[in-house]
Amino acid sequence: MKTTRSERSAFDLSAVALIATTAIATTAIAACGGESAGGRFTRYTVNGVSMIENPARVGTAATLRLSDSIARDIGGLKEHAEDEFNHMNGFLSGVMLFNGGFAVIDWTQVRVFDSAGTQVAVVGREGRGPGEFSGLTQICRVQGDTLLVFDQSRRVTVLSPRAEIVRQTAIADPGVTGDGCFDDGTLVTQVFENAPVGMVRETHAVRRRDDGSIVDTIGVFPALSFRGVAQYLRLHPHGVFMYVSDPRKNEVRRFRRDGTLDQVVRMADKSRPIDASAAARWLGGPVPMAKSGTNSEAGVETGKKTWPFYRGIKIDGTGRLWVRDFPEDDRAPDRWTVYDSNGVLVGSLDIPRSAPRAVPNPSPGAPATRPGFPRELIDAFGDFVILLERDPDGAAHFLTRRIR
Repeated sequence: MKTTRSERSAFDLSAVALIATTAIATTAIAACGGESAGGRFTRYTVNGVSMIENPARVGTAATLRLSDSIARDIGGLKEHAEDEFNHMNGFLSGVMLFNGGFAVIDWTQVRVFDSAGTQVAVVGREGRGPGEFSGLTQICRVQGDTLLVFDQSRRVTVLSPRAEIVRQTAIADPGVTGDGCFDDGTLVTQVFENAPVGMVRETHAVRRRDDGSIVDTIGVFPALSFRGVAQYLRLHPHGVFMYVSDPRKNEVRRFRRDGTLDQVVRMADKSRPIDASAAARWLGGPVPMAKSGTNSEAGVETGKKTWPFYRGIKIDGTGRLWVRDFPEDDRAPDRWTVYDSNGVLVGSLDIPRSAPRAVPNPSPGAPATRPGFPRELIDAFGDFVILLERDPDGAAHFLTRRIR
């Protein structure tokens, strides 16, 4: 099917995705003179670092829309239970493949689907031995559709493009893995340092080969921390860069693999006050505020009663940055704002929840419905996004939908 100019989205696209065996042709935005599809921006360079100042996100109307039609549906209830996903799996996730297929981590198995959504391979079983998985938590794609998957037994498993296990290696050092991996197959682990009372712990971002051996240390950063559903500093290796997100500041930093700061994407949003009930519900208490400084940024002030600037980020298959905001309430859409690979605002997308669910035997005066399940952004490639959605039966579906 040929994509006409009127059907193309405003995305900056650098790849062709094969969705259901259809080649999707796209055009790129050429941001010129400080104007982009998302509005005015400013770009300048400081000591070799590209700085991009973008317009505010919060309070603006969504500029991108989800198509009503579904290009591909992977999942749901099946005739045989073994063909279904583990629908209660909180780590159910997947990644788009360069050949148009899709790979899913399903707790103790890796499932691979072709471009039409047909399951073509299932790898693994429960356990800690060879060819087994103990709670898969992360998946990433590297060159040639090779996959790296991580499980809770601290092992990294390499799968070939034919979905065959190449090797499984335990990562011995304490710490956690970053969200993703580099395109050369190396990954990032975070090794924490203890800190005196009142000081912020730091984490060393250590780049490793998939056999566990150390390549180098990319840098030292404040240790990640949690408050409710908000998680502060995270490391996101992707392609040839590592993205560092810290929602206490309204920016996302991008580093090269050697630890050199390459790009800072900033947004013009101002601090927003948060009331005590919202802070307790979403954040578990007052929001710490990061001080400015070097990339270690050890100083943190506490007690600042403001919302984090964003909820999280994702880097998609074409190197675009997606920034997630907090919803207004349990029934509001999930707002994602997308920036091209140059850090320039492209637009924003509201992802609505599924239909409200009926409450069985509600108490007198209580609501008869509860909010629908949130739809989770899994990946984006070309003019399409892949969303994880639960149907009324609670069954999981990976839905591919066009952006327009």
